[in-house]
Amino acid sequence: MGVERAELPQEIIELISKRLTIYSDYLRFRCVCRTWNSCVPKTPLHLPPQLPWLILSHNSFFDPSTHKIHHLNLPLSASPRTSICGSSFGWLVILHQISEVLLLNPITHVSLFLPSLYTFPKFVREGLGYNLFLNKVVLSSSPSLCDDFAAFVILNCRQLAFCRKGYDSWVLFNVNGNHLWVDVVSKNGLFYVVSTKGMIAVCDVEGPRVSIIEMTSSVNLSKETFCVMFSGEDMLLVSQRLLQGVSHRERFRILKMDWNMLNWKEIHTLGENMLFVGSRSSVSFSTVDFGGCPPNRIYFTNNVFRKDNLGIISLSDESVELLAHYTLTYDVRLGCPIWLTPNPQ
Repeated sequence: MGVERAELPQEIIELISKRLTIYSDYLRFRCVCRTWNSCVPKTPLHLPPQLPWLILSHNSFFDPSTHKIHHLNLPLSASPRTSICGSSFGWLVILHQISEVLLLNPITHVSLFLPSLYTFPKFVREGLGYNLFLNKVVLSSSPSLCDDFAAFVILNCRQLAFCRKGYDSWVLFNVNGNHLWVDVVSKNGLFYVVSTKGMIAVCDVEGPRVSIIEMTSSVNLSKETFCVMFSGEDMLLVSQRLLQGVSHRERFRILKMDWNMLNWKEIHTLGENMLFVGSRSSVSFSTVDFGGCPPNRIYFTNNVFRKDNLGIISLSDESVELLAHYTLTYDVRLGCPIWLTPNPQ
């Protein structure tokens, strides 16, 4: 005689739940019946990092691993003066009323305020417009897992600053020279900032101090949009040339930092890795950790809100799959699609 699912012993239910590695599967598991829902925690602590979702609108999230749309209502103000600036470690960075910076976990709805932009010195604030002020915000770690996280910002492509939890103002880094900083990525507590000339500023919030790494061979990225990320121990730069009349594959270049020669070298394969690239957030994953996901692919979007700028490139055969059949709803609070790594903790 079979056993009703609601009559399974609690330890069996818990054991099954801990074998689930995808957050959406865990949610479905809890919805099977009231008994299963009550036997396992609402917030799973065993899940590995999740593949990113793409925020299409304030309540629509596209999961490229399943090609499904998830619907979550973000507690956002309807004010046009509220905008999503990016995401980091599963937390959205939201700019409200021009100056207030909020971190929001869209899964748990937990939020944290960072210092107001008005705490920057007057010489930084003067002449900087609302749309250009906050270029990029990244975190050193997830605020839900580390109480001593740091937030790092690029201001108007010129100024670099940081704060820690509990700070009431931002701290500027003293960087000499006239550089245009475009993107930043965190690794082992350090922030690596890249300029339009490929130069790297390694920023340490302990001190704080900055080390500038000049390239031995020049690279000009001023006419391209690009993003940086770490793929394992490799620092990658993915540039996109927004050119007319060329294929999507030809628009992309992948460069890897050679720390011995101190220059960027072009590569043509990602091996077992896959990249999720965008102007607001970018991340790399190994397909070894996600069974069933094809390797050597770039999932791309950018700051141009058009259907032909959302798709998947396979570097193995150079094929391109455009995701134009998914509804993109322009939302002034979003501005453009943003990658978000779901973080249920």
